[in-house]
Amino acid sequence: MWLYVSGGFLSIVAHRDQPMHLLVRARHPGHIEALLPGLAVTVMPEADYQFRLVAHRTVVQRALARYVTQMDYDNFKDSIEDEPYHEVCLDVWRSMWAYGRREGGL
Repeated sequence: MWLYVSGGFLSIVAHRDQPMHLLVRARHPGHIEALLPGLAVTVMPEADYQFRLVAHRTVVQRALARYVTQMDYDNFKDSIEDEPYHEVCLDVWRSMWAYGRREGGL
């Protein structure tokens, strides 16, 4: 799953060898910390997603529930403080807007 939250972009997938765990991956060092603070992040410089964390599914579930419960913004793009990340999210927004126009027949 790709997850865009105010604090960053994450790729979360099932762990290949540990069925009760998830692999949380990011391309920016602070993005995992924004959702899962205080957990040890592994750095793999040659990997597609350089920053990684293995966490029990319930840890990730609780973090996502906390994020949703504490959400107070009414515009996702305006909730992003990191300007370069904001620009990336605008690019994603534009791409999905164009996709919706094409696929929706508008």
